[in-house]
Amino acid sequence: MTDQLQDKIRGVIFGNAIGDAIGLGTEFMPKDMVTARYPEGLTEYGQIVQDGHRRRWKPGEWTDDTNQMLCILNSLIIHKRVDVLDIANEIWKWAHSDGRGIGRTVYGAIASSLFKENPLEVARKNWERSQKKSAANGGIMRTAIVGVWDYKNSVNIKYNAEQVCKITHYDPRCVGSCVMVCLIISALLQEQTSNNSLLQYVLSEGDNYDIRIRQYLDKHLQPDIACLELYEPSSIGYTLKALSAGLWALQYANSFEIGISSIIHEGGDADTNGAVAGAILGAKFGYNALPSHWKDGLIKKDWLLNKTNLLIDLIS
Repeated sequence: MTDQLQDKIRGVIFGNAIGDAIGLGTEFMPKDMVTARYPEGLTEYGQIVQDGHRRRWKPGEWTDDTNQMLCILNSLIIHKRVDVLDIANEIWKWAHSDGRGIGRTVYGAIASSLFKENPLEVARKNWERSQKKSAANGGIMRTAIVGVWDYKNSVNIKYNAEQVCKITHYDPRCVGSCVMVCLIISALLQEQTSNNSLLQYVLSEGDNYDIRIRQYLDKHLQPDIACLELYEPSSIGYTLKALSAGLWALQYANSFEIGISSIIHEGGDADTNGAVAGAILGAKFGYNALPSHWKDGLIKKDWLLNKTNLLIDLIS
């Protein structure tokens, strides 16, 4: 494995964690509140306001988005394959030992006594009970790591992303979102870096899951990030909103820091939007291009680097 490929894999994992950890600072805030709380901009973990929501995490600590990604990573390292039942068990263990920030859809899945035996069936029934309207972002926030595993095989990536998403999120918009992000990661790791052709490729893949994906992106994916309406209250946790943030970063961000800063200052579900965009930008620019103050400020930086290196050794 080349040094450049290793750098990009580290970029995916650390990009996810950084986008999550700095995005916490504006999570659930409307845009005007972001401006009021951070009049000079949010650039350091230490600036994050310690209100009732945010004080549950220390500055530089990632949240449930990255913790669930690490559930997948841990399972990959142990089993050397995508094992859906084991990943479900890892998520269950995390939820019962920590669980800070857990979303409604994930909580509804793990609350079932059948979750560890048949998580996909539990997720399907929960989705049907929602009248097939539940399309939250709790799947897309954790799944980028699947684009790293077996990164040369798009067929396996799509299948694995589908299965890992459906552990808790069964809606085809969720599944399509996860597949699209993982295919982007795979392409970037392989140096397929023409942004426009890559966007068209994943949009065509998204059509196979739900036509609403393209319809949403056609309306919202514009150069002006305000068009994403990331802070819009009625759809703050929508999977396609997080996807649009990641695709916006791929298309328009000239650096990791510019991309993540632009996204988190829009407010909304900023840690999830930051995690998704961070994984994509990490794959695009690589670990060495990530801002040192954000890498070094992560509370568990060395631990995360060790985990990442274990994965790289497996893939090599």
